[in-house]
Amino acid sequence: MTAGTRSCAQCEEYTALREKAKEDGDYDKATTYEILRRRHPSHEMPSRTARWGLPA
Repeated sequence: MTAGTRSCAQCEEYTALREKAKEDGDYDKATTYEILRRRHPSHEMPSRTARWGLPA
């Protein structure tokens, strides 16, 4: 997620779970939630070439 884009409920949930895990000292779980958030689909409109997996 980049600056200026809206986050969805799933992104916010992953972020909250990551922060909770960090507070609990479980950095392995915090890292897992960060990876899940980063792998979550982008909410920006993809370009025409991006939809086909081509370079921009």
